[in-house]
Amino acid sequence: MNLSRRGLWHRDRPSRTIWLIVALIVGVLVIPPLWLAWPVLGDPSAGFAQRRGDIEAVDVTRRWQADNSEYRHLTLHASSGLQVEMTVRRPQDVDEPRPLVILLGGYGTGRDAAQLVRDPGGVVIASLSYPYHGKTHFAGLDLLWNLDDIQQAVLDTPPAVMLTLEYLARQPYVDTRQIELVGVSFGAFFVSVPGAMDDRFSRVWLIQGAADPRAIYRYRLRDRIRFEPLRTLAARVLGFVTATEYLKPERWVGKISPRPVVVISSRDDPAYPPASVAKLHASLREPYELQWLTGEHITPGREEVLQQLNEQVIRRIAVHSDSESEN
Repeated sequence: MNLSRRGLWHRDRPSRTIWLIVALIVGVLVIPPLWLAWPVLGDPSAGFAQRRGDIEAVDVTRRWQADNSEYRHLTLHASSGLQVEMTVRRPQDVDEPRPLVILLGGYGTGRDAAQLVRDPGGVVIASLSYPYHGKTHFAGLDLLWNLDDIQQAVLDTPPAVMLTLEYLARQPYVDTRQIELVGVSFGAFFVSVPGAMDDRFSRVWLIQGAADPRAIYRYRLRDRIRFEPLRTLAARVLGFVTATEYLKPERWVGKISPRPVVVISSRDDPAYPPASVAKLHASLREPYELQWLTGEHITPGREEVLQQLNEQVIRRIAVHSDSESEN
């Protein structure tokens, strides 16, 4: 009996060892990449309208007045679970509906971007924060552990812009004939998607943006990964897990036509490789405008760049609105 048991054990051991190896391979080589890739395996844009959902509640968390404007901090709650934090800046003592600018700035600026506009010129400005709820400072493997939050924020940003439009288009102080969508810096990578999907946007502005996010990843990693093949591989992985293949601006900006697109780039912008900027320009379809700034990349501390933004975007929208009213 003991010999029989020993023989049975020896016959089963190879089978158990093989299954253990298979389990290790699946656990190490299959499950982690699948976990990374699962949210971005298919084109997510088909689900953006559903993710936008319907507005279930609006919280006003703060109100104040400054610079001849009335400010409100709002949080929109959608039926899908999506939440959008935003600032609405309205001109004081103006009764008639006014043009609306929905502004998506850099990640660090978020909903405070509306406060950076020097002179809104009677235009309603709404700026929103990115729907990211993970860590903001990464060390070691923190990026990996927060990847699901990053992916969710990337996929939720176009629906967040769409939800913002859905709320503001119903407000009596908004002139729905002139709703402008402005993406600045990081925001310029996202606004082409909602701009193409919702024709209530009368015009889309891409300010200091670029195309080909994988090339930008590779460009940004040049000081961290010196070995070119490894840097290219890392850029491709980052591009894949952040869904850039589906959301990259060059895929969407041409679909905004026949509504106009304005692209404002900087000749001295070190943030992007020149080829990525040129690729964005090549993706434009009529009608479009291409303008150039003389400063560096826009940040809240660069006064001259902000002044150019105010003059070339906000003031132009306000002047156009006033001329239309006179006619």
